[in-house]
Amino acid sequence: MSILVTEEGFSKSEPIAFVPADALTKQGTKALAVDLPNDADAETVSAHFDRISMIRIPFPTFSDGRGFSLARRLRDLGFSGRLRANGHLISDQFAHARLCGFDEVEIDEMLAERQPETLWRTAISGRPSYSRKLNGDALAATPIAKAAADAPVATPVATEKPTQIPANVYAETVTEVTHYTNDLFRFRTTRPQSFRFRSGEFVMIGLPGGEKPLFRAYSIASPSWDEALEFFSIKVPNGPLTSRLQKIRPGDTLLLRKKSTGTLVTDALLPGKTLYLFSTGTGIAPFASIIRDPDTYEKFERVVLTYTCRTVAELKYGLDLVEGIYKDPILGELITPDNLTLYASATREAYERQGRITTLIESGRLYEELGLPPLNPDTDRAMICGSMAMLKDVKVLCEKAGLEEGANNRPATFVVERAYVD
Repeated sequence: MSILVTEEGFSKSEPIAFVPADALTKQGTKALAVDLPNDADAETVSAHFDRISMIRIPFPTFSDGRGFSLARRLRDLGFSGRLRANGHLISDQFAHARLCGFDEVEIDEMLAERQPETLWRTAISGRPSYSRKLNGDALAATPIAKAAADAPVATPVATEKPTQIPANVYAETVTEVTHYTNDLFRFRTTRPQSFRFRSGEFVMIGLPGGEKPLFRAYSIASPSWDEALEFFSIKVPNGPLTSRLQKIRPGDTLLLRKKSTGTLVTDALLPGKTLYLFSTGTGIAPFASIIRDPDTYEKFERVVLTYTCRTVAELKYGLDLVEGIYKDPILGELITPDNLTLYASATREAYERQGRITTLIESGRLYEELGLPPLNPDTDRAMICGSMAMLKDVKVLCEKAGLEEGANNRPATFVVERAYVD
């Protein structure tokens, strides 16, 4: 007997006759319950959504994250029926499963004994689900919401609420700000319920004030499944936007245009074995999104993130980012030092690894320390984001190695991002 886990707790799984997805074209009835393999293409069943009441997706092991990605894709395509995860999920993954669109998890009795109902309830305490986010009451009636409602509200000082939000713009709330150096800071905001993006894309952001708000392109540093939005920015004293943006505090308002775009997405690359992410400074932002997305590791066996900054202090965002992934109770099961490597270097201070990434590539030190062969168009793919000089130089090295630049409408073996802020 299987155990069904929902927001209400444990119950015995009712007997349901599931049909295989490849039999959909042969089935003429409605309200079908369908078994969909976790490596299936969601588009293959989207034409039959009006006939499907439930889709069950298997999880062969708790470290296999393909089911999460498939659930998100099904919801993005408009599936509104029940989504059930079946197999080897653990309680720590319950909250993530719900955010990806699953309504319930089906486990066996042995797992239910090892991880009782209280553990599963604790895992989702105060956490929003996909359906609640969609309906606009993600944190309603939760302990977190009550605490937030009872807490004193800080008075925003850096921005002012706009009297009128421009068309095609979201007004979101800053929830967290971290300053790393005098030149770099990170901030997180709420995410609009209807805002969709691919990991690695950028969006235009701005601040309220004035007759016409100024917008600049910012890569989204959070992965596409995250319930919040994260950005990593430089500070320019006289910059038209960043001179104000660097002063934001939790509670302030950030303006966000409704459409994201960009070339630093895995869809713009042909299938390969090793993915190199070459970054400098705030150019790491889109890669912070990509390396936290399980989809990346379904497409590539190994991901190498190179991160070069002037000083050691400037490396902290990247170092903390990767260490946090390894320690995350969910991501850490999927992403380990075996399939994600951070290769950090500094150019102006003493560090365990010094020099520009181009020098480290040309000297062969990069490959020697990674235990990998030089760039090979047959197996390797690359993304480049950073300073203009770095973009130009690394692009030349990629082309010299035989890689070809790609785009969303023409996938190839490397891509470059050229969107910057002031």
